Amino acid sequence: VLSLGCNNIVPAAELPPISRQLSVPNIATDSRHLSNIQLAVHFRPGGVDQNQIGDTDSYDVRLTQLLYSNECPGCDLRGANLQRKVLNGAKLPRADLNGARFDEAELSAADLTGAYLFGTNLSQANLRGTQLINADLRKANLSRADLQGAYLLLANLRKADLRGAQLTGAFLNGADLTGARFSRADLTDADLTNAIVNQSDIDDAILCRTRLPWGDISRDCG
Repeated sequence: VLSLGCNNIVPAAELPPISRQLSVPNIATDSRHLSNIQLAVHFRPGGVDQNQIGDTDSYDVRLTQLLYSNECPGCDLRGANLQRKVLNGAKLPRADLNGARFDEAELSAADLTGAYLFGTNLSQANLRGTQLINADLRKANLSRADLQGAYLLLANLRKADLRGAQLTGAFLNGADLTGARFSRADLTDADLTNAIVNQSDIDDAILCRTRLPWGDISRDCG
C-alpha cells in the first residue's frame, strides 16, 4: 500500500505497471507479416555497467562470449566499448547495452530485438538489415549510420540523433520518433506507417516514396 499525501491510500495492486504492453496486430512489411508484436515502454537507466567495477571477471566473461561466439542474448554489457568491432549477425536480443559504444562497428543483420540502447553511440555503424524491433534507442547517436532495410518497428527513438543516417527501405512502423533529429537523413522508400513523428522533425530529411502516417511523399525523388 502506498500513501499519497496525508489522507489518500492507494493499494499498490491498483497502480498501473511501469512497463505497459500493447498488442499491435497485423503489421505488414513488404510481404513479411508481423502479427501480435508486443510494444513495451522501457524505463531502464543508461550509464556505466556497475559490474565493471564490482564484478570484473563476470563482465569480462560476457564480453568474451560476445566477441568469440557472436552472441550474448540478454547480457548486461552497459558501457561496453565495442567501437569498430565486427559483429555482423550478432545475436543480442534483450541485451542491456545502455551507454555502450558501437561507433563505426559492423552490425549488419544483427538481432537486437528488444535490446536496451539508451544513449548508445552507434554513429557511422553498419546496421543494414539489423533487427531493432521494440528496441529502446532513446537519445541514441545514430548519426550517419547505415540503416538500410533495418527493422525498427515499434522502436523507441525519442530524441535519437539520426542526422545524415541512411534509412533507405527501413521499417519504422509504429516507432516513437518524438524529438528525433532527421536532418539530411535519407528516408527513401522507408515505411513510417503508424509512427509517432512530428512533420517539422522530418522537414530536412530526404523524402522519396516515403510512407508517412499522413500519406506517401515523394518530394525529393530525382
